[in-house]
Amino acid sequence: MQKTPVKESKISVVIAAYNEAPRISNVLDIITKHPLIDEVIVVNDGSTDTTSAVIKKFDVILIENIKNLGKTLSVKKGIEKSKNSIIILLDADLIGLTDDSINKLTEPVLNHQVDWTLSLRDNSFKIMKLMKVDWMSGERVVPKNLLLDPLIWSKPNIGYGLETLMNKSLLDKNKTFLAVRLHNVSDTNKANKIGFFKGWSADFKMIGQISKVMPLHKFLWQFIIMSNLNKKYCKNIQ
Repeated sequence: MQKTPVKESKISVVIAAYNEAPRISNVLDIITKHPLIDEVIVVNDGSTDTTSAVIKKFDVILIENIKNLGKTLSVKKGIEKSKNSIIILLDADLIGLTDDSINKLTEPVLNHQVDWTLSLRDNSFKIMKLMKVDWMSGERVVPKNLLLDPLIWSKPNIGYGLETLMNKSLLDKNKTFLAVRLHNVSDTNKANKIGFFKGWSADFKMIGQISKVMPLHKFLWQFIIMSNLNKKYCKNIQ
């Protein structure tokens, strides 16, 4: 039987945003009203559009990067500023986020069923849905103390290395986790943001950046390990 969430627990949300003016309000409108969230920190990573103006419409802590520093350093800034012991990391371009989405992500951690969670979205790749874990998901609930490992922040100039290194740190520490299926939640495809050709180019760039964090075979092996562990942890909390 599922336990009732620990109501006295308060959570900090950290979001890194770059040129997300058309999308970020969809996320902020939900999380700034959620009863378990009493702190929202948004790091505007040198956006050249009106992202900053949109963020200022909400009751959040805004950190402005004068120039684009990348996701890793921006998220690190937000975590260092946070005051609560539980952190939700969210992407700024989510579509379909609801109160229920936040509840599903946070409850397994607040109820001490697992150490941390990550999302499995509607638009995660089919192989990820089949294996029941999107190991590159940007939506995560993690205790702040587990995010203080220097390994996680050791390659700040490699844009898409953050989640890979976070996985490695938490796996090395044998921390339990749960991939939480978030129906009707997706992130915005790069092609829809910056155009078809630039979007695909950015996807290939992402693969190249990840390969600098760890060899591709180890990266794929991490996926398999996490899928198997997720199945094990799911059985343990049922």
